Amino acid sequence: MTVGDTPTSSFLRRTAATAGGNLALVAVVLGAGMIYGLGGSSARDDLVTDALINLVIVIGLQVFIGNTGVLSFGHLAFGSIAAYTCALLAVPATRKEVLLPNAPWGIQGVEINVVVATLAGVAAALVIGALLGLVMARTSGLAATMITLAFLFVVEAVAQNWIDLTNGAGSISSVPRLESRSWILLAVLVSIVVAAAFRHSPVGRFAQAGREDELAAGAMGIDLRVTRFAALVVSAGLVGLGGAMRSQSLGTVNPTQFSFELSVIVLAMLVVGGMRTISGAIVGTVLVTVGKDLFRWLGDGPGGLPTVEGMPDFFLAALLLAVLLTRPSGLLGDWDAGQLLARRLVRKAEPPSEPPEIRRPSGAERSSGSSESGAALVADGLGVTFGGFTAVDAVSLRVEPGEVRGLIGPNGAGKTTFVNLLTGMVPPSRGTASLGGRPLAGVPHAIARQGLARTFQNLRVFANLSVRENVAVSALSAARHRADRPPVDVDELLAVSGLADVADRPAATLDYGNQRRLEIARAAALRPDFLLLDEPTSGMSDTESEAMIGHVRTVAGLVGAGVLVIDHDLGFITSICDRITVLDQGEIIAEGTPAEVRADPAVIAAYLGSQAEGAEAAK
Repeated sequence: MTVGDTPTSSFLRRTAATAGGNLALVAVVLGAGMIYGLGGSSARDDLVTDALINLVIVIGLQVFIGNTGVLSFGHLAFGSIAAYTCALLAVPATRKEVLLPNAPWGIQGVEINVVVATLAGVAAALVIGALLGLVMARTSGLAATMITLAFLFVVEAVAQNWIDLTNGAGSISSVPRLESRSWILLAVLVSIVVAAAFRHSPVGRFAQAGREDELAAGAMGIDLRVTRFAALVVSAGLVGLGGAMRSQSLGTVNPTQFSFELSVIVLAMLVVGGMRTISGAIVGTVLVTVGKDLFRWLGDGPGGLPTVEGMPDFFLAALLLAVLLTRPSGLLGDWDAGQLLARRLVRKAEPPSEPPEIRRPSGAERSSGSSESGAALVADGLGVTFGGFTAVDAVSLRVEPGEVRGLIGPNGAGKTTFVNLLTGMVPPSRGTASLGGRPLAGVPHAIARQGLARTFQNLRVFANLSVRENVAVSALSAARHRADRPPVDVDELLAVSGLADVADRPAATLDYGNQRRLEIARAAALRPDFLLLDEPTSGMSDTESEAMIGHVRTVAGLVGAGVLVIDHDLGFITSICDRITVLDQGEIIAEGTPAEVRADPAVIAAYLGSQAEGAEAAK
């Protein structure tokens, strides 16, 4: 079983280790809190309880923001929904007849066990989260963030104004109180385990890829709508659980407990600790909760000190400013206690094996261009016009299975635009494309699943994921959507690419050449019929370009893929390609073997003309 396939046993080990490491961190924090409260007042004990409830909510927020990268101001609304649902079901009927005499649906006569009411509250948050997710999953960036903010305002307005159901600002009291902290500790345990499981699940790993780079994730066959929907639903359930716990801890529920102001505070906890890890959520929650309480005490003027209003707000603002200026990714960044433990345990459970035997294509395979897929890539009159400017003009091209085809031309010839047309990143104005007779149409992730994998002119690696995770997430996508193709060994791909020794390093720490090789390995892990490489030697020296010739051939032969490659390095193109197509101003001006293309007068004129124009412009 390959790394990309993520065996169930490995998934369970990683989840358990990640959860265990973070639970150990919680135990340390809780122990410190109990020691702090030994000789203190009940207020200190309440502070520990408040911190634990905050932790459940912040971990729920981390599941969404940390894995998708989409900022949310509105998640506390799920806590409000769960809290009100729990209160409406668990408050004694006699009390509801006084508080809510005109409540709809006969709620006054309903009274159920508080545990069942809590589960009902979580279920309500899940349902509303799913409905919101159907809309929000289709958006990204600022639009998605604003949807969450609008959602919070809508829920808050309902809580304040639907008096018959919520009692408005008067609150719903007599919610059964928690008799001990055991239920809250159980909620913390559940939230950490669920967050760890989601992180290591296939959908969680796809979500993290989308967080790093949406375009690259789509090119790997990842549907970001699915990952964001799943993350939103899971996080809604956890925040709902925290909200229900808060209503039981206080014994009452009202709109001020889930206001925009508190949403900002909860978000600040996650930002301060580090959004991408569970440990970051734990540290940020404790630091902000305890810090605000300490500064509130200082602001009250202890020991004859002057009273200062707004000290907790000053602390929060100063802390946020300091962290964002010095540690933009949070105090812990990508450090996670559970992740470190998971790596150690998995290494012990999976003893090191012999380096994989690297299967390189034979000389006959290189010359014949044999392919396991037997599917040709065909463009028929493909073109696109942007506002009257024709970038690609009715290009027809056929790339045979296993062939290495070059696509060259002067700057602005339309080469990258043509690849964007093939991969669905630019919708065509005319013409069609097909792979093995099947039309290539639709969004990028759907076309990638059909058998086209690409790299980009500008590097697009998943910077904060490890080198291995970059390749493994693509292999995992292939296991789901390209199961008809032979499996790919992630370790073998890393070894072929010369990346085995840096497999556990973040991709962002690699030098330029290794990032280029990583991008090719990640594309190959999708098990494509064709690799589309956009300037793989851009920015490389002559020596590095020469090495890339054998590398591309080897990787393509390893996965049985044909290659369509764009590059300005004529030495690289003529050395690696079986045939070359030349574009100029969006049209094909020449096609043939490298020798034929080199001697073509139209090609010479196009290249010499562009060079002459460049020299004239430089004068």
